[in-house]
Amino acid sequence: MENNLKQIRKSKNLLQTKVAMDLNITQETISSYETGRVFPSSDMLIKLANYYNTSIDYLLCRTKYNMPINSVKPSNINDEDFILLNKIKNLSPISKAKIEGYIDGLSDK
Repeated sequence: MENNLKQIRKSKNLLQTKVAMDLNITQETISSYETGRVFPSSDMLIKLANYYNTSIDYLLCRTKYNMPINSVKPSNINDEDFILLNKIKNLSPISKAKIEGYIDGLSDK
């Protein structure tokens, strides 16, 4: 878990002190979580997941997908398609239209 906590904090360009202030805990507590010396309570896991806008499963290393909380992979979509869909979701409207046109050109119909 500690690797994902540190990685997600750094990916958002946040300092431990900032996270600690925002969550009303000490910087030492954040450091303890990130090094694995202390395991957060279930309430703190929820706060951390909400703060970082990710799933508790990601924080606990139960999934490799760091997705916003509202992005849940449906069971009928394989991993590769899910990753591709999330990449498309983050494109600008113009880029999405280009991708749609390209896909239409590849269609086997």
